[in-house]
Amino acid sequence: MIKKITAFLMSASVLFSFTGCSGADEEISEESETVTATSFSEEENETETLTLSDDATSNKEGAVKHISPMEKITVNTGTQVKVGTAIGRENGSNSIKLRLADFIREGDYITSFTFVIRSDGGNIGEFKGGYGISLTENAPVATDNGNWFQYDNFIAPTQGSYGEITLNVPSDVAEYVNPDGELFFGYYWGNTTSILLDDVICTYTRTKNVPVDGTCTKNVGTKLKYGTETGSISISDDFVPEGCVPKVVTYNISSTGNLRKFNGSVGFNSSTNCLGPDAVTMFVNGVNAEISWFVPDATGSFEPGSGEYMFDYWWSEQQEICLDSVTVKYCSANTASNSETVYGKPNDAVVVESVGFRTAKEIVSAIKVGWNLGNSLDSYNTGYTGLDTEVGWGNVRTTPEIIKSVKYAGFNAIRIPVTWGEHLLPGNKIDDVWLNRVKEVVDYAYNEGLFVIINMHHDDYIWFNPSSVAYNSDSKKLKEIWKQISEKFKDYDDRLLFEGMDEPRNVGSSKEWIGGTADERRIVNEYAKDFVNAVRETGGKNAERTLIVTSYAASCEAVALDDMIVPGGQNIIFSVHFYAPWQFSSGVDTTFDLVGQSELASKFSELKSKFVDNGIPVIIDEFGCVNVADAETRAAYYNYYITAAKSKDIKCFVWDNGIVEGKDGYAILERESLDWNIAVLEGIMDGAGD
Repeated sequence: MIKKITAFLMSASVLFSFTGCSGADEEISEESETVTATSFSEEENETETLTLSDDATSNKEGAVKHISPMEKITVNTGTQVKVGTAIGRENGSNSIKLRLADFIREGDYITSFTFVIRSDGGNIGEFKGGYGISLTENAPVATDNGNWFQYDNFIAPTQGSYGEITLNVPSDVAEYVNPDGELFFGYYWGNTTSILLDDVICTYTRTKNVPVDGTCTKNVGTKLKYGTETGSISISDDFVPEGCVPKVVTYNISSTGNLRKFNGSVGFNSSTNCLGPDAVTMFVNGVNAEISWFVPDATGSFEPGSGEYMFDYWWSEQQEICLDSVTVKYCSANTASNSETVYGKPNDAVVVESVGFRTAKEIVSAIKVGWNLGNSLDSYNTGYTGLDTEVGWGNVRTTPEIIKSVKYAGFNAIRIPVTWGEHLLPGNKIDDVWLNRVKEVVDYAYNEGLFVIINMHHDDYIWFNPSSVAYNSDSKKLKEIWKQISEKFKDYDDRLLFEGMDEPRNVGSSKEWIGGTADERRIVNEYAKDFVNAVRETGGKNAERTLIVTSYAASCEAVALDDMIVPGGQNIIFSVHFYAPWQFSSGVDTTFDLVGQSELASKFSELKSKFVDNGIPVIIDEFGCVNVADAETRAAYYNYYITAAKSKDIKCFVWDNGIVEGKDGYAILERESLDWNIAVLEGIMDGAGD
């Protein structure tokens, strides 16, 4: 069965009356900081042990304070304000002004407002109105030569007696919004003489630099039902290391149906600290959600096992949800580092800082499971030119929502195949327009905290050939392409990986898919060295970047593995493609049995003995099966494949070409609707584990 995984999350603080930590009736503060759709700079679900650095500073009393690494956390979030005010259609009663301070804080970057309106039962029809917003003094975009921006009057459809009108805030206006100013909304014409402005939702970006020494996760797996005694849960903080303070808490929830809208609260309670509860309102178009909470500064101590993280489930369209896990980013209680608000417009490509480069082995270990953005930037011979080639094989243009959906589904790595041959100008120069589009898609994933692989994909169909005759010219072009790519991405950290070749082979030859000839395998080894040298020569972070090389045709044939020579030096991964058992992967056979399992286990053991045991990390960055067998069988296949490979320290990337049905249907995600095949996805995630 196919259902939708979250592609957009928006949280909003609302006012509710409830019993707080102390047991007294309290009203939730407007100062609560509930956030969602958070982009962390490191792996979100990986449990780390706190290791305090030797870097420390002394305060006036001489006590040593730890200096924590800082992580930049960017949040797309929102605030909902209950208005409940009637607005007439006649002059003098047809507008309202609201305080911006009720929606945002200084440093927030507004993206939109949604106005929820109702009538007394009559059909509102076509709504005509206007809105404006306060700006800082002498803002260059002001419409009154001062501190106000008035938008052009607008027309919006409604749904009978109800309407949700979303108005985007232009980026050049958002830069100058005054958080201490006002928001104007007017009702100029409609079929009813008045409307009720029920709620207003403001979406915005909030960015903070947060001290983080480590991350830990506690699996919960508890089902909650709203409106019952099982609608709330407290989770002991005994999984957070001693002497540490929580900075960001993420509650991961799931359901069997679309949540649509979630209401609840989060907080922390102990004998020395009562933080929250803070209300959460989220629109969730899917079955999974992450609710992340910036923990307010506290004066009391945090002793493992003495406190509890609180989670209350109040309502959604699914009566029952599951709190899958709780993840905490923490710092030393003795840190000298403080959280800082990052002001202004978010960068188009935020480069998340890391402390040092991890080795290739550490990166493979940190990868949970990966997903391929196939048949998009790698499309060729489409009849299109330029940027239009991305949609030439039938997929929609890649969007941030697609990548977010991949992340929320549970993948922490993404491979972005790219074909360069059709985008080369004279002198082997990559067209800037194409290179910038590749960068844009890379940034979608990189800014979500994912590991990202970019490669040279279908160029073997256009110009790239592993033959002695073609070697000199093709080696020159290969190196020139990778030098340009390396320069473009030279400032990215260790989460960006380069893969020099996809399936380097002599297309159409008799030995194309059985390991090639000895000379062809030798030339592929030479190309691998050329690729590594070209990247390393660009210096900077590319000198340490993890690079990926492969065998002839990315083959797992014994002869291809035996003749593979992995270039010397640090941070090199060996990759193969292994669509096996082929009869099942290709859809000829719909049974995955013990014979198939044995074939997989044997090949994984071979890869381990030949490479992993000799210090060379291995990934399988393409595998999968077409949508011919039933979903249960396919799920079992993915589960076994990933589990068996992981047992040999090999990590896998699912091939997804966007084709949902038929003999070429490797897709598990329908990219336009963001629908996932839930059964297969669960098989993948069960195999990948924590």
